[in-house]
Amino acid sequence: METRVGKESIFIDRDISWLYFNERVLEEAAKESTPLLERLKFLAIYSSNLDEFFRVRMPLLIGQRKLDKKNKLSADNPPTYNHFKIVKRIIRKQQKRFGSILVQGIIPSLEKQDIILIYGKAIPEFAISELRTYFLVDVASYLHIIDLKESASFFPENNHIYFFILTSDDRRFIINIPSNHISRFKLIMHEGRRYVFFIDDIIKHFISELGIFKNIVHLSSFKVTRNAELNIKEEAGTDLSEELLKELQKRDFGLATRLLYAADLPKEELSKALDFLQLKKSNAMAGGQYHNLKDFFDFPIAEHHLKYSPHVPILLPRLDESRIFNLMDQEDILLHTPYHSYDTVLRFFNEAALDPAVTHIYTTVYRLAKDSKIGHALLNAARNGKKVFVFVELKARFDEDNNIQWAKRLAKEGVQISYGIPKIKVHAKIALVIRDRRYYGLLSTGNLNENTAKQYTDHSLLTAEQGILQELHLLFSFLSQNRRKNADEQIDFQQLLVAHFNLYDDFLDLIDFEINEAKQGLKGHIRIKLNNLEEETLISKLYEASQSGVKVELIVRGICRLVAGREGLSENIRVKRIVGRYLEHSRIFNFHHAGEELLFLGSSDWMHRNIFHRVEVCFPINHIDHKEELLRYLELQNQDDVSGTWILPEGHNGRVEFGSGMSSQEAILQYLQQKQKHKSI
Repeated sequence: METRVGKESIFIDRDISWLYFNERVLEEAAKESTPLLERLKFLAIYSSNLDEFFRVRMPLLIGQRKLDKKNKLSADNPPTYNHFKIVKRIIRKQQKRFGSILVQGIIPSLEKQDIILIYGKAIPEFAISELRTYFLVDVASYLHIIDLKESASFFPENNHIYFFILTSDDRRFIINIPSNHISRFKLIMHEGRRYVFFIDDIIKHFISELGIFKNIVHLSSFKVTRNAELNIKEEAGTDLSEELLKELQKRDFGLATRLLYAADLPKEELSKALDFLQLKKSNAMAGGQYHNLKDFFDFPIAEHHLKYSPHVPILLPRLDESRIFNLMDQEDILLHTPYHSYDTVLRFFNEAALDPAVTHIYTTVYRLAKDSKIGHALLNAARNGKKVFVFVELKARFDEDNNIQWAKRLAKEGVQISYGIPKIKVHAKIALVIRDRRYYGLLSTGNLNENTAKQYTDHSLLTAEQGILQELHLLFSFLSQNRRKNADEQIDFQQLLVAHFNLYDDFLDLIDFEINEAKQGLKGHIRIKLNNLEEETLISKLYEASQSGVKVELIVRGICRLVAGREGLSENIRVKRIVGRYLEHSRIFNFHHAGEELLFLGSSDWMHRNIFHRVEVCFPINHIDHKEELLRYLELQNQDDVSGTWILPEGHNGRVEFGSGMSSQEAILQYLQQKQKHKSI
């Protein structure tokens, strides 16, 4: 088993677990039951995920590898885990499977639909004239030729793709493939069939017509991936937005973590290329002749019958008859997006911005849409004389610049902006409105983002329960102070579980309750759904629960360091991973609690960073009908044998064999549609 030795042998390595999650994405691309164009999309997701791994995680692995070498560990004191080599071996194996899925599975299936993806083949004669014109008019504008004899150095930009060219007179060149300026693909119709060409092949074919390249001996593509970490000085009194802007300008110029090159590049030329690019051989990985296949997101065919059939989001009919705050006075509203329409959340912000009785609006921002309707509602609320407070988390990775721009726009309209708690991220997804001296709140598992809400499964609670919302108001008061919690500082959270305050201890207490029940011969049952499970103390507590007879059912989409199903350790624990049409993003926590069935939703995964270095909020679900919905939701996901796989003790994905042929995402939609239909009768 690929785990650490000694004390840590009960934990799967986090990076290897994540790579097995990405392998699960590949499995969706391999399935013939997945619609054809969606299979290409899953390949794009895999490629994009892997790029992020090399930008975020690989720098740490490289650093650890250097540290091991520096320490010169002897045969008597060997490294406990040759992590770097194992990671690279897994990635190479996955890349090989990626190519097999594309070449042997997807491309032949596209041909049956009269879609011809020219991949590793010569350009057919009928397309030469049109593509030559396209090359000279559209592509050539963006080509930059680097002569290695005349240039002392060249700095390849992060994840941009290039050609390395060797000519017969022993000259070497680098040319960019300008997919950052024009589409990666060119579509041509011919005799009723659609032909799709990579601009890589168009450049490769026609570049030889330029005089300087008439005698090409070798031509192959490469790309460099760079460290995405930002070196931010988080000190009291500094302007975090200005520090971030400076660092963002440097991000694409970070240290290289990978040189991905075509496998046909001769070793001698690879060595020369590494020297010229000032890269090390250990960072080089052989791949196929096409890189950046995340560009399949923009594949130029969009036939509906080759995609998932459209889902029409469920609308809450009562919203047509009443204002949202009046409905919230009557009862809580629980949304399950994308099955439910996100319009209800937009209504919450828009009505707050326009309602004369609303005096204050508070919210957190982690990943707003670029042209966010929620952002515009907050702008209008300030213009309409409301007091608006927004905590903008500027350190949301890869959304830093968008968040800075929104913070500036909001501040310009008089919104009170707060951000930059040193060494802490605010990851909570919460909003609070004061109307007629009464609280109305929104608590969510997902970002306040109408675009991602169409693709991510999340839950949002809209409530007027004053006890919970008084606690939420206390939290916003804390956030407005832009500081870390003092060691002895406490806020009396009785209902909310807030990381940085009581969340960690309360979750441990809830598990302990189930353990004590099981020891007395009573039922102990825990069901938890997360994106990532990594924090060792909480995992150890789940092991203790298993050993005490508590039944533990986990659904973990990504990283899972818990070893499931091991005799004497976790035989009462089963872990499922679900990868399907939508990205599973919600967090649900269910404890049997002597039949009370306590349920919490929230923003927090069980990772060390979430528990100790973020402000997260988990919130209780008290309404009986909403509890029933969530328990059914979990039940359907645990029965899934189409999109669901077991996470095996080694971390691999194992097939679920219930024989039901049931996809939980389809079943949940049908369940909620049927429930809404009964409510409307």
